[in-house]
Amino acid sequence: MSRKSLSLISLVLVFALLFGFSGCSLIETEEEETTVVSVKTPLPTDVTSSVDDDGNTITDTEYSPEALAANTATIFDYFNANINAVKSAKAAVSFNSRPGIGKAEDEEGNRLPYCENEYLAAAFGGIKDKFVQRGSDSAMYGESLDKLLPVKGTSDVSLLTLDEIESATCVDDGAVRTVTVNLKSPVEQTSARKAFDLVDAEAVVNEFAVAEKYITVGTPEVTYKTFTIILKINVETDEITQIRYEKSSDVTVLVTGNGELEDIGTVPLTFNYSVTDTYDFDYTEPETEA
Repeated sequence: MSRKSLSLISLVLVFALLFGFSGCSLIETEEEETTVVSVKTPLPTDVTSSVDDDGNTITDTEYSPEALAANTATIFDYFNANINAVKSAKAAVSFNSRPGIGKAEDEEGNRLPYCENEYLAAAFGGIKDKFVQRGSDSAMYGESLDKLLPVKGTSDVSLLTLDEIESATCVDDGAVRTVTVNLKSPVEQTSARKAFDLVDAEAVVNEFAVAEKYITVGTPEVTYKTFTIILKINVETDEITQIRYEKSSDVTVLVTGNGELEDIGTVPLTFNYSVTDTYDFDYTEPETEA
């Protein structure tokens, strides 16, 4: 290799090093900002305190039954203490209710037909949404919440006891804590009334009166299937920002055909009636006028 070629290669290497160093100096080093969350009340968890990319929690199966029971008791005590402090707190509250009717399921999770009579099943499937109506309400900052939140007319929101609970879990994700309490299924009505507003199934069935020319309905039999309370909580203050009630019941009622539908006789109609009631809290004190 000639001296001229060696000089050219050396010059290229020098320029490469110069550009490499200058490139390093031009790259801005970005430091990751970490937000420190101060947890007011540390809790044991039945699931990990992290959430995966799809927003799902990952179950921790390493707890012994004894540890799991102890965790449930500790989380449930926290749940009751905080939810029962809500009515004495000053907050603006907005409420909405989303009811729905769908097919009931058997013990294996198979969806059941509304009715053995195909005509009645098809007719009910087409008009079922007319039997439910969404609701909403609100309370201004400083107003009493006794008549808005269950248990209505009392200073408590939950009168549940530990032996009525199937599970109580806690997940912390940054500053947001999610506490979920499930009642034992099937749910006893006496237990449900300790924390839930129950919509009488007869009120739903009474809507069938619009079709009384064609059918007569009997007294409904109701099985309370799943009742869940979900709290969203600020971990730094223990303030509840949202309470969500999820209720699901199976309803069976005897339907007798009238007039043109007399031929159907008397057949059972079965459906699932579900309601999600959500209360959102805003603790911001309104500005007072000068």
